[in-house]
Amino acid sequence: MTDIRSSIRKKNRQLFFQVQLNWLTRQRGILMAPDVKGSLHVATPMIFGGEGNEWSAEHLFLASVSSSYMATFLLYAKKAGLQISRFECEAVGQVDLVDGKYRFTHINVYPKIYIESEEWRLKAEQAVAKTQQHSLVSNSIAAEIFYHTEIIKDPVPRHSVIDEV
Repeated sequence: MTDIRSSIRKKNRQLFFQVQLNWLTRQRGILMAPDVKGSLHVATPMIFGGEGNEWSAEHLFLASVSSSYMATFLLYAKKAGLQISRFECEAVGQVDLVDGKYRFTHINVYPKIYIESEEWRLKAEQAVAKTQQHSLVSNSIAAEIFYHTEIIKDPVPRHSVIDEV
């Protein structure tokens, strides 16, 4: 497994990620990665005949879009010295039958970025623009992605999460 941090410092053009899936029973499996603590149970979603009570590949796909957006945003926010108090992100994917195959065709991403004061709004907008251009997962998929970003003045600000990154 390649150490991602050292790869980025060395300016390598290739990065590698690895997961291992082991089938458990019926339509359920367990997902692991050598560089990640813990595991994740996965299953076929109910709409495709599964039990519907575990994470599905479809959920994980949307989670990848959402978490990549967050990671990219936090990177640019930290570089800009931006202070936020909260970050939330919902992703909704539309699956259509295209040429006889199901595929995600549209993904709507709803990030909510809570700033501690209005003085951070411009930096937040700039970080959002960079995030939408440079999110690794979003840049790797064919579905159209629509961003519905809200930058909100937090009425009850908490300490900045970015300082802990």
